Amino acid sequence: MLITTVLQIYKRNTYLQKQIDAILKQTIKSDKIIIVHNEGGVDFNYPENVQLIYANPNKKFHLRFAVGLLVDTEYVAFFDDDTLPGSKWFENCINTINKHDCICVANGRDVIPENKTQTCPGGWCNPKDQEVQCWFGGHAWFLKTKNLKYMWFDDIIEHNNGEDIQLSANAWLYKKIQTFIPPHPISEKELWGSLKGMELGSDKVASYLVNPSHYIDRWNLIEYYLTKGWNPI
Repeated sequence: MLITTVLQIYKRNTYLQKQIDAILKQTIKSDKIIIVHNEGGVDFNYPENVQLIYANPNKKFHLRFAVGLLVDTEYVAFFDDDTLPGSKWFENCINTINKHDCICVANGRDVIPENKTQTCPGGWCNPKDQEVQCWFGGHAWFLKTKNLKYMWFDDIIEHNNGEDIQLSANAWLYKKIQTFIPPHPISEKELWGSLKGMELGSDKVASYLVNPSHYIDRWNLIEYYLTKGWNPI
């Protein structure tokens, strides 16, 4: 088998059927779909061919990446619950990994330690015709399953968020695996990892709105990995 897709939902099920439909429409098919259902009262008629994992109490953002350790496919894909990929996203990621053996993300972030800022070098936030290396990224992730284990070579330092930072930082620190944003050309959005960007993720349950220390927590986590030598570019 080639690809397992892992979705995770908490209180937002608005886009779940659209996500499943988008995964089923991929030009390279996912062999299995796993949905990690954190507590939250989501009412959804799950398809029979979807495997469910229930987590109560809520295990937050890292659980999906722990579930990914158990899959038996060559690749594993993850999506935020507000992310709808284009039909060639998996194909785009595999082509990029064949070049770089990397983690693929739907949008990227570069860190500028000197003034504690971040920039978006590529992805739906800054479309480019070619793949772009970045420090870390989010909304959608795609990687070789065997490379996921490096994320867990370190403890979870920040439980409220930062799983995206931990994944890319530890992959680089322990195995020099880089993070890349596959091409996101304006003229071919079927290749994109997220077709709606932030449009679907700005409701009242969005983590960056619910947690007042969201950005402070994330920067503290970045600084933790900087002290360990994280400097992928």
